[in-house]
Amino acid sequence: MRHSERPLILLAIAILITAAASRADSTAEEKASLSEKSLGSESNPSYHEPDLQDGYHLYLDLSEDQSELAHLALSQAYSANIQRARKSVAALRAMETAKHLPPLSYLLSVAIDVMRYQNGDYEDEEEEKALLKSIDDASEQGSYLCKRALDKEPDHPTFMLILGGIRGFSATLKIHGNPSQAMGDGFQALKLLERSRGRDSRIKDSYMGTGIFNCTAANAPLFVRATLKIIGRSVTMKAGLEALRVSAYKGQYTSVSSQLFLIQFLTPYDQELVREKREIFRSLESSFPRNPYYTFLKTDEALCFYPDSFYSHSSRTALASRITAFASQDFTSRRYGNLVRFQYTLLDPSPDKRYAPDTSFQFRDYEFYPAFIEALRFKRATEDTLGTDEKPPKAAILALKALRDSTIELISNSPMNPTRKRYYQWHVTDALRWPSKQGRILPAEESTTSR
Repeated sequence: MRHSERPLILLAIAILITAAASRADSTAEEKASLSEKSLGSESNPSYHEPDLQDGYHLYLDLSEDQSELAHLALSQAYSANIQRARKSVAALRAMETAKHLPPLSYLLSVAIDVMRYQNGDYEDEEEEKALLKSIDDASEQGSYLCKRALDKEPDHPTFMLILGGIRGFSATLKIHGNPSQAMGDGFQALKLLERSRGRDSRIKDSYMGTGIFNCTAANAPLFVRATLKIIGRSVTMKAGLEALRVSAYKGQYTSVSSQLFLIQFLTPYDQELVREKREIFRSLESSFPRNPYYTFLKTDEALCFYPDSFYSHSSRTALASRITAFASQDFTSRRYGNLVRFQYTLLDPSPDKRYAPDTSFQFRDYEFYPAFIEALRFKRATEDTLGTDEKPPKAAILALKALRDSTIELISNSPMNPTRKRYYQWHVTDALRWPSKQGRILPAEESTTSR
């Protein structure tokens, strides 16, 4: 048996063990499907759900002031202003304590910090330790408060949502180091999220966990998916995307995070899905213009999968405008802002100082990116010398392969987690290859500046 297969087999065994342990107390609402009708068919004797309607509404026992402050904290976090977001979360926590409200602040704290940790958005080991401590403290205290409330009222949908969300986000931190525990925690989180919307079908935020579980498991090896099917958990990418769309477009507190996961899981080879991704990017940039992260993701996607849409005069103008609006108050903002500036050099090799990257900046996880940009520059310059249907010379083919291999090696040696390494290795591999006549070339939005 290959050593690399052992964690996956242990994971499959953990699935069966976890499922067997959970079947003893499983209930009908824990098996909720993606169907809105079936989810709304169950009722909580202690909670009479009002008429369903689209739009904003408060979850059970949340106050309007509490929800508004929660949205402010999320907006600040997604706007690359973590310090203000932390202050808002602290104020929200004080409000919840004073008024005996559900501990939504702890879920927000865990969600914000886990996504930052997964992206490697910390400058050094000291900041990393502080981030992990913040996650552990918020997870522990938030879980304690939810469990205590659920002991008194086991079917309370808001507390189940918060506890399920905390457990789900925390489980993602264990998937690489302890996959069996991550699976166990993930299953428990999934059950709570399903139960929460079984009691109140308006809780669209619960679909985020369902979506991530389906999308992630759908990419797992066949025997892991077969194990899930044995316990009645058939997973598909389509079901995962449908669930993520619910939380992304109808969720209250998980909208942006679900959109970011959609960006990750939507294939770049289908034109309709590419259009959906472009709409998401457009929405994120419009809503949070000071955060360079969304522009970096959008531009990276274009460079890797449909570069002709990038190499245009309008792209240069738009990217320059975006750069001048970026925030730069912390390491994360400076890092993504610098990465976008490196991308911009493909459109303007000799940019003005305000558009030029800081070549001395220490990118940590993204040390590979300047090398990737240079490889793209070589590829584009070579393509511009070729005639219609002319193949690149052997020397250029070998040179690009060497650039690709060295860039992938830089990713392999980076401190990224394995999932993100695979993600960017895929991007680099697709970007640094010569397109064939049958290549996946999507139509550009307008004519390019070259060729």
